[in-house]
Amino acid sequence: MIKKEYIKKKKIFNKIVAGVMALTFSLGLAACGKEEDTSSTTGNDGSVVENSDVSDDKTDNTDNTQAESSGNSIVNIGVNDNIKSLNPLQMDYGFMDQYAVAFSYLPLLQNSSSGEKIPGVAESITTDDNQTFHIKIRDDATWSDGEPITSDDVIFTFLKISSPVVANENFSFSGFKGFDEGGLSPEGATEIEGLVKIDDKNLDLVAVDKFPLSAIQNSYGTWINIIPYHVLKDLSDEELASYEWFDHPDVVSGPYKVVDSDYDHYITYEANENYFNGAPKIKTLNVKIVQSNELLAGLSTGEIDFVQPAVGTVPVEDREAVESLDNVEAIYADAITNELTEFNIATVPDARVRQAFVYAIDRENIVNNLLGGRAEIHDGMISSVSPYFDADQENIPYDPDKAKELLDEAIADGSWDNHTINYYVSSGDSNIVRATAVIEQNLEAVGFDVEIHTTDFASMWNYVGTEDCDVHSVQYTMQPSDYYSDEIYLFGTGNRYSYSNEQVDELLSQFANATTDDEIRQLYWDLDEIFVEDIPAFSLYFGKNLGIVSTRLKNATPSFYGAFANVQEWEIVE
Repeated sequence: MIKKEYIKKKKIFNKIVAGVMALTFSLGLAACGKEEDTSSTTGNDGSVVENSDVSDDKTDNTDNTQAESSGNSIVNIGVNDNIKSLNPLQMDYGFMDQYAVAFSYLPLLQNSSSGEKIPGVAESITTDDNQTFHIKIRDDATWSDGEPITSDDVIFTFLKISSPVVANENFSFSGFKGFDEGGLSPEGATEIEGLVKIDDKNLDLVAVDKFPLSAIQNSYGTWINIIPYHVLKDLSDEELASYEWFDHPDVVSGPYKVVDSDYDHYITYEANENYFNGAPKIKTLNVKIVQSNELLAGLSTGEIDFVQPAVGTVPVEDREAVESLDNVEAIYADAITNELTEFNIATVPDARVRQAFVYAIDRENIVNNLLGGRAEIHDGMISSVSPYFDADQENIPYDPDKAKELLDEAIADGSWDNHTINYYVSSGDSNIVRATAVIEQNLEAVGFDVEIHTTDFASMWNYVGTEDCDVHSVQYTMQPSDYYSDEIYLFGTGNRYSYSNEQVDELLSQFANATTDDEIRQLYWDLDEIFVEDIPAFSLYFGKNLGIVSTRLKNATPSFYGAFANVQEWEIVE
């Protein structure tokens, strides 16, 4: 068994992934052997084959939940990924957990449908010097029991999520005063130098060195969900870490309260009538966790009303049928979701091997023949919808001869032992599951020995970051206006795969002092140049995911960002 150390914390992170990560993305504590999730396996054609026992169990659970909540005031959201936790201190860093938690516990800031920041429990996060960040809590922000949301709640949340007992490895406060090098707060701390309470509605987050404001807003601002100090203050860190109260809380800040849950199958919410943004018009909300190939049937019968493109993937082969349905509207998102493929630098240390991996894959074939052309190929991390996109950058071509040459060189000089590459993908993403059938053939044709592992999303993170995983692919959406938070998380010091590059660290450090779009753009271009040469990770493709909304819903838009920011305004118009 391989156990990862908490003390080597990750830095800040914007969004897996995905779900994913999404992504999403969070790493599990341990990986044992090669045990796979039994709910699905990969067929000979790369498709997901369901285990009948698990599938039947899933259907029973979701149907029972619906039966208990039958009525016209119910909306069902279809998703493909299961959930790790509804405890804001323990949640994964992926879209699925974030949305599931945020229905009950808002972060400081939220994203609008265009990706711009709008208030959560905070009105704003600002700075005068990129070192002290001013957090202004909304004057009207209250908990569902009527108590005001205050600076004490924010400080309490930040100290608990960074405590040595909880130590959520998705967040690191190592860049802020008073926290240790691992990003942890002192055990039992109730105050710390880097969190300064000004008054009940104002506090400062104080960094050791300069940070870009966008990094604070897009990570600590939007991805840490605030919990109620007045309710939880007397609990120990150990109790908070495993507190089942979060599965059925009676005090929330968001539009809905959880009333029932099964992390693998469903979550049922009821409206928070005291929500400070206005009581939700829809009384009951169900999150239904299904396989992607079950979405079409659910949409056809009206059992699913909404699919958000970050957490629900309609298989390519079902898209035309979905588009033809009279009871839903299908909306394709921009090509911003990176099918991010990351290498474990410890087990695949030679850049030539990583380059060979990319040269070997016929990405154009995957996009045109498996994805119906609903994707784009761009090397580097920047998507074509970003203002920082480099339209002149050339992509690594499909060149199996070049791949074989690079691989043979690495084997000949002893820098690559040609061991079996363990490649992990999520069973919830049917498109990547199908693509791996092509990828496996491409890689083996040039001399790679590859074993594809298809597991559910949550189980996959038990392997990612360990020596049992050489490479993984996951849907990872980066905000087109700000890639810094993601790139420092993925490639900066302390990243999950121990990638180290002094040039990358130097370029990332320059963002704090970059003041113009031209300066920021050049930094991103310089970073992409390194990533394309060194390949710690690469984009298999940037997908145009499909979002769907029932025609019986009003004010609901399945956008990548902000889809649920106005959920209290959703209406049923039957």
